[in-house]
Amino acid sequence: MKHVEVGMFRLPGLTFGKEEITAEVLTEMQAWAEAEGVGMSMTETLWSFKKEAHRDWFVLRWSDSLVKPKTDE
Repeated sequence: MKHVEVGMFRLPGLTFGKEEITAEVLTEMQAWAEAEGVGMSMTETLWSFKKEAHRDWFVLRWSDSLVKPKTDE
């Protein structure tokens, strides 16, 4: 997950690697964001938010649901 700016108004956004989100979690994220009115999925890997607080709320809610990268330990 990476913080980015989206569009000509430089709205707060997030990008995800394709390996970070499963299709099931993406569907849940989209439904939750629509119900809460905190952001929208622009593509499968790009999200846009009106306020940084909305982005932060989204990150807090979904950070545990992302696929963790594998380490060689």
